[in-house]
Amino acid sequence: MSVDNPNLSVPAIGASFKDILTAEKRPWLIVLVLAIAINIAGITTDFFTNDPGLYGLIARNMVQSHNYTDLIYRGKDWLDKPHFPFWMVALSFKVFGVGTVAYKLPGLLFYFMSVVYTYKLAKKFYGFDTALIAILILLTAQHTIMSNTDVRAEPYIMGLLMGSVYHFYKLKEKFSIADLLIASLFAACAVMTKGIYLLIPIGFAIIGDYLFKKDFKGLFQWRWLMAVVLVALFTLPEIYTLYIQFDIHPEKVVFNHTHVSGIKWFLWDSQFGRFSNTGYIIRPDRDYFFFLHTLLWAFAPWAFLLYYSLFISIKKIVKGVVLVEYITLSGSLLMLIIFSVSQFQLPFYTNILFPFFAIITAVYVKQVFDDGKSKVFIIVQYVTCIVLMILVGALIFYFYIPLNMRGYTAFAGGMCGTLFGSFFRKRVVRKVFLLTCGVAIFVNAYLIVEIYRVLLFYKGDVNAAHYINKNVNADKKVIASFEVPDAFEFYTNRPVSFVNIDSVIAKKNKNEVVLVEDTLLKNLFKNNIPFKLLKSFDNYPNENLTKQFLLKDERNKTLNHYFLIFF
Repeated sequence: MSVDNPNLSVPAIGASFKDILTAEKRPWLIVLVLAIAINIAGITTDFFTNDPGLYGLIARNMVQSHNYTDLIYRGKDWLDKPHFPFWMVALSFKVFGVGTVAYKLPGLLFYFMSVVYTYKLAKKFYGFDTALIAILILLTAQHTIMSNTDVRAEPYIMGLLMGSVYHFYKLKEKFSIADLLIASLFAACAVMTKGIYLLIPIGFAIIGDYLFKKDFKGLFQWRWLMAVVLVALFTLPEIYTLYIQFDIHPEKVVFNHTHVSGIKWFLWDSQFGRFSNTGYIIRPDRDYFFFLHTLLWAFAPWAFLLYYSLFISIKKIVKGVVLVEYITLSGSLLMLIIFSVSQFQLPFYTNILFPFFAIITAVYVKQVFDDGKSKVFIIVQYVTCIVLMILVGALIFYFYIPLNMRGYTAFAGGMCGTLFGSFFRKRVVRKVFLLTCGVAIFVNAYLIVEIYRVLLFYKGDVNAAHYINKNVNADKKVIASFEVPDAFEFYTNRPVSFVNIDSVIAKKNKNEVVLVEDTLLKNLFKNNIPFKLLKSFDNYPNENLTKQFLLKDERNKTLNHYFLIFF
């Protein structure tokens, strides 16, 4: 049996962050700063998918009603997610006021918490170099940057999961009340963010490390029983709020049913019911390879290196090579398998595993740095970078030509020059790694600055809300006569009432502005009902970008329209 040795064999990047302040190592610092900046850059971008608007409305209702136990959506009880993210957003709203930045800020803080703990965990086992590589991979993985612009629950989970795993591993090494309390609290908060299934990656990260190291006795220590009790204790706020909102009110109608138990939903239906497709919310399709091919773009530009790193690690285990740690493999692979066999699959589910994936990939990258066997690495990353740059070029000329083309052209030219110039310099591998980070940063800068901006131009709900705020007198009531996306209500600076168009016509209140869509407007014309058009808005109704929308000559075929009218 051999032992995997992570010791350095060539000059290191540095021993600490102080070392990358030197002139020679400064490119690492520059890339790190840019990688952090690109994850923050989308904090002011308005919502272009529905979930942030929905979650923001629920958190805003908490603040306005001073009711932090009930989840209420448009006046009705809402049962789909646990409370923790809503409490964090509500706290941010209390401090900073209701808005886009205040909504996204807590999620970003928890995301950077995952970066910190990814660094700490990687450094603990593999040293500073690998830890720095790991956080650069995590900071530049495609879907993490996207999720920090379109914030949902995943950034919260990433921070809480990694924090819990790190402190539980410290508890595994040596008993500490502080580590026990912190790890258990983080685990409980993760459960109160998305469900009890999150104990699987947390628990199996530690259990797997015990099992692979054949330390079976270590599993049966009092500290782990104490951890189970503390996690259950710290989860009680969620149990309590669900009990008083749902379980003592069996008459409430939820999912078109009465006698719905909020506690049962939380402990089973919210996650395991979805995985087995037996809960209140189901999906008819399943693809066992969905996440394997989703990771190709979601974990870009590192996906191929991840797959190769996983192959190497599993091959070593099969051959009996003792690895430095088994936390990252145990914490990620089982959960990836569970996600893959479940019938409820969405692309952002695997984001919570990215910190583990980043460390696994970083170990291989550092080995390439040390061994100098870099042919595969260089070819794969060059091809990946070139493909990404070609995709951006295609978007520039077929989707939208930005106003400042000179800046983009100069930047792209510089990137390409660096790309090919690296062949003729020393330490090519490290430059290719930094170049890959730079390309990922550039691609996402283009997405945030140009693509999302153009996409928001075709979001009629957001634009209608901003128009009302600027141009409609404050004494005017706002009515929506159809199921408009939640961003409209979130961004409108006054209450929005949802009223059937027939009731609006019957009253013909001149003190109301009414939002309608194409079908309703056609019916008004058809029935010769007089009205005045205040403003029309193009609207792209989908969350995912289609090929037809991306082609500017075909884009109008994908749009519907919203109209502000009054009688």
